[in-house]
Parts: sequence; C-alpha cells; structure tokens
Amino acid sequence: MARTLVTTLVTALAALGGLAIQPSPATTGSAGSGAAVAQVRARAEASPLMRPGQAVRYWTPARQAEAGATPLPATRPPLVPASASRLLSVPDGKRITPGGDANGYARVRRPYTGAARSRVTGRLFFVNSGGQGDSCSASVVRSASGLLVATAAHCVYSVPEGAERGRWHSHFAFVPAYDGRATDERQREPYGRWGGRRAWKPGAYTGLAGGDWNSVYDFALIEVGRRERTLQDAVGGALTPLRSQGGWHTVIATGYPGVLGRKPYDGRDQLWCLARTQPARALTAVNAATVPAAVPAAGPAGKLETYNCHLSKGHSGGPFVVKGTRDLVGVLSAGTEDGEADGYSVANALNVESYGVIVGEADPRGVYDALSITATGPTGPVRRGRTATVTATVTMRGLLAAAQVPVTFRVPDGAAFTALSGADCARTARQAACAIDTVRPGHPVRLTARVRLTADAPRQVPVTAHVAATRLDPSRRDNTAVARLPVQG
Repeated sequence: MARTLVTTLVTALAALGGLAIQPSPATTGSAGSGAAVAQVRARAEASPLMRPGQAVRYWTPARQAEAGATPLPATRPPLVPASASRLLSVPDGKRITPGGDANGYARVRRPYTGAARSRVTGRLFFVNSGGQGDSCSASVVRSASGLLVATAAHCVYSVPEGAERGRWHSHFAFVPAYDGRATDERQREPYGRWGGRRAWKPGAYTGLAGGDWNSVYDFALIEVGRRERTLQDAVGGALTPLRSQGGWHTVIATGYPGVLGRKPYDGRDQLWCLARTQPARALTAVNAATVPAAVPAAGPAGKLETYNCHLSKGHSGGPFVVKGTRDLVGVLSAGTEDGEADGYSVANALNVESYGVIVGEADPRGVYDALSITATGPTGPVRRGRTATVTATVTMRGLLAAAQVPVTFRVPDGAAFTALSGADCARTARQAACAIDTVRPGHPVRLTARVRLTADAPRQVPVTAHVAATRLDPSRRDNTAVARLPVQG
C-alpha cells in the first residue's frame, strides 16, 4: 500500500496551489482523436430489455448442469517474468490460502448461506452471443434499487466467431450461493433464481477477443427483476463497491470455476483464494487491425494482479473482496488457466472510468461518490506564538466506499503546520496533503492538524481543508471547509 500512498500524496501536493484535483483522463479530451477517446470512455451502453421470468424458466437444473464456462481472455498481458516458465501452477511459497490446492484455491464451507461473502456470491448463467449455454461468477453489489449484480463485461457481451460486431448475451439468471452438489433444489438455489432485466458495460469495451478482453473496461452491471423483496434483501446484504485505482490489497477471491468434468473446478462448488495484489503493469497488446482507433489501450491504473491464485474459466466476474471487510475492490477479468505453469490472475478495480461510467445508468436513484468535509477549531482566541488544533472530518454520504482519498490543507502567511495525524500526510510549512486509506459510508474519518501562529499572525487565520471529488459527486459545495482561528496577543 505504501507506493499507492506516495503516488496519491504527490498528486495531492501538486494540486495544492488551487486546492483542486486535476480532472481524470476519462473526463477530459483534446481536439480530434483525444476528444473521441474521452467520449468513448465516458459512455455507458445498455443491453436490450429482457424478460426476467423467461430466463428463470429457461435455466432449469438440467440446463445448469450442461452450462459451459466463459473462456478466458485471449490477449495475455505482459505480467509474467521470464522465469515463470519453470514454475508449476502456483508455487508452494506463493500459496497462502489455508488448505489451498495447486491453483491456490480451497472450497468454501457449506452451506454457502452461512457467511455473508458466500451468500452474495453466485453463479451467473446465460446464453452467449454465439447461442451457447455459458456461465460466469458474479456478486450482489450495494445499490439504491437493491437489484444490481457485478460481473465482468465479457460475461455480458462479446463478438461471436466470424462476426464483425459485438452482441449482448441473453437469458441472464443469477443464482446466489449456488450449490451444484445439492440434490434438493431449495439447497441448490437457496435464494432462488433471479432473471436479468438489463445489463450495462462501458462504451469503451468492444468485446474483441484479440483486443480489449483484458482492458480496464472489462466490468459490467446486471439489474435483475424485482420480486416481493429485492435481491439485496433476499440474501441479507451486499458488497460495498470500493472506488480505487487498484493497488496493494489483501483480498479474498470467490467464484465458480466451470470446467466440466474437473472436480472441484466443474462449476458445482464455490471456491475461494486468499491473495495479495499489486497494480498490474500496462497492457499494450492491442490488435491495431481490429480495435477501433477510438478505443484506447488499457493503462496501468485500474487493475490488480496476484500470483497467489490462478484464474479458471467460469470464475470471470467473481469478486475481489478486501479481507476482513465487505469492500468489493475488483472483479476477475484475465489470467491463466489452472494447470498452466505461470499462474496469476488479474481483476479490474471499480474506478470512475469503468464502474463510474455505468452505475449512474444502472441505478439512477443512487447517490454514490458523495464525499464531504467539515473543519472545526478552538472556539476561543489563540495567542500568537501558540499552537491550535483543527479537526477535519471526512464523510461518505454515498453508497460506495473510496480508497486513497486525497485531503489537502492550507494556511496563509502568519501560520504554519507542525503536525498532522489521522492519515498518511506530507507537508510544508503552509500546505499539507494527506491520503486516507478508506472512507466508508457511515464511518467518518477524522484528521487533526496542529497549526502554530507566528508573531505577525493576522487577527483571524483561516485553515482550509479540501477533500477531492469525482464527477460522481452530485454536489461539490461541501468538499471544502474553513476553520477560522481567532487570534489575540
């Protein structure tokens, strides 16, 4: 996490002059092709409306048993060191899952209804764009509607063999806590079968197997049909989307690898893997002959890689959850098949460029990235030459959590910062930049700044605190706060 903090702090310090964070590349563009790229990145695309009941009826237990698993992305990112060819699967020294197998995975304890993480994770069945029964993994994600499921974009959209354009998959049916070994249907589908109503993906995701299957845009949301109660209520909760650009995390990957005939990788068992992530390197393997010029190559931001776990087909779209929390930091996107000698897997982070592009369309009533800040200081006067404490409180009023949140402070001539606490901070005499590890809904984070007044301090000293906003924030008027210190003596 340290290098992520350094990058965040440097960015925040660079912005201190105007107390403003530079716009994301996803929201800016230059003339010509640059503007076209920005428009592609910022657009959400939605599938045609579907009939949830039709999908529920279609995916009988017999069809579920015959469902295949979505193939892994064909473009391999340059993540594997040359020495990897000498490795066999995940080496013993990199397997950190208790009881993990050669791929780093272990079976989740049954019944899957017994733990929050396994309840909200399920198997996603669908008919792919080529007309074949297929499956991925997915999870219930917190939303205002209570009906959203998060997965990978290649689990909802692809370019069929021989076709020039991508097509949406159809007949989506999400089965939370699916247990394919159970003989009783109520145990196999403890929360029922939830038919998809609509799916969304970023416009920059084209579905081209030789192009962007492992891009930062490989993320999708599916809205399931409403019943007497919402999906979120039925499973007793949801994962909280964690806005980030990837980075260093300890995560639990959960899902349903679906290689028929390869127990426990045949789609009937929910598996999990403990992993330590790092930012993935830039992905440069883009087929220039097939990828439209307006679709940018994926960069290093927004992806997490781990060498502790293999990715097996069918596990695509499964959640990366920060250990000890319900924070969904990414969904599985790319990697190597189990049994290969260079095991790794890659997940896409839920950043503004992917998740942020589509969540407003998928859940229009939801308020998501709504950070605010307040600042308070001593009520009585502070003598010149003395030190005062200012407290800044950062609150998330939206439905998601945010990682590495930049907070900046500034004081005018006549005052200087002597210390800051509550986050990782870098400071000069009159400016400071901090990075809060995580801000979660309902859990405000407090930072304190010690400010010393000089002998020539004015009668009133303003201490300005600012928390960075994204374009998902519906109002930025509460992103800056000022504590005014009365001065005497």
